[in-house]
Amino acid sequence: MEDKSHDLIIGYLQSRLTRKEMDSFYSWVNENDENKKLYFETKAIYDACKSSAGRKTIDINESWQRLLLKNKKRKFLGVEFQRFGSYVAVVFFAGLIALSVNYILNPHTGKFTAKYVGGDGIMADKVELPDGTIVTVASNTTFFYDSDYGKKDRVVHLEGEAYFDVAKQKSKPFIVKVKNQSIEALGTKFNVMAYPSDSLLTTTLVEGSVRLTTGNNAKETVLKPNQQLTYNNIRNVIEIANVDASRFTSWTTGYYYFSQQTLKAIFYKLSHVYGITFDVKSEDLNKKIFTGTFYRGQSVNNILEVISLSIPIKYEINDRVVIISE
Repeated sequence: MEDKSHDLIIGYLQSRLTRKEMDSFYSWVNENDENKKLYFETKAIYDACKSSAGRKTIDINESWQRLLLKNKKRKFLGVEFQRFGSYVAVVFFAGLIALSVNYILNPHTGKFTAKYVGGDGIMADKVELPDGTIVTVASNTTFFYDSDYGKKDRVVHLEGEAYFDVAKQKSKPFIVKVKNQSIEALGTKFNVMAYPSDSLLTTTLVEGSVRLTTGNNAKETVLKPNQQLTYNNIRNVIEIANVDASRFTSWTTGYYYFSQQTLKAIFYKLSHVYGITFDVKSEDLNKKIFTGTFYRGQSVNNILEVISLSIPIKYEINDRVVIISE
């Protein structure tokens, strides 16, 4: 079955399927999430092989076998990333150098600040703080802290999205400062999404506990694992929901999982991943439900192509604006 699926996908990508085979392909790709995932992973290999022309010939069947091996081992771009061929290595290293760091004088505190800016590479960028805390920085994100970090307290600042794995230091609380919100943690793992242009600030707790002070609210809020707090800083409204926290942290491994999500929610997330704007011409389209998995290395065009297999949409990409219509 794996070989048959492979033939269908490659035939589709090469535009050589008959009408009957096209029907088989569409039926297969819409059967389940795994098939959608397999489609875009194979397409990533196919596109990489095409883009490697003139540099080094990569056999797509050999790459396919490596993909199957990866699926069995459930490892991706770890210590065995070399096994995926040179095209992955090229993108991997591009991802590593996408994170930039600058040491600048903070005009507000007069202290030197370590400022990190997340890129758009395949791998999520990681920063290790002086105390051993690990911060995973998302695309189009700025994360910084002052030179006296850890002396009296541990305060960091975030504009964008990051996942925090905080080192325990009971005498020195770890505090994340975002727009109109302060998040305090003691030895915990949590995700924060707080882009400057957004009205929503979202904190999702994976492990431990966090205490949030929000806007002008004097009352503090404490989250438990698998709880998510969303703050609308325009309406000054707080909402707390029970969620599957792993779904909101999957981006750290290079994948974005959407389970029964509206297109509005999906486009909202992708707008930050790719630094683009989605202009949806129909509110009915915004409400459409989609389930699927996307890979951080995919192009926006690839993602929209996969979505269009399940939901009939038309799309037009104009520079940094994507127009979606029925």
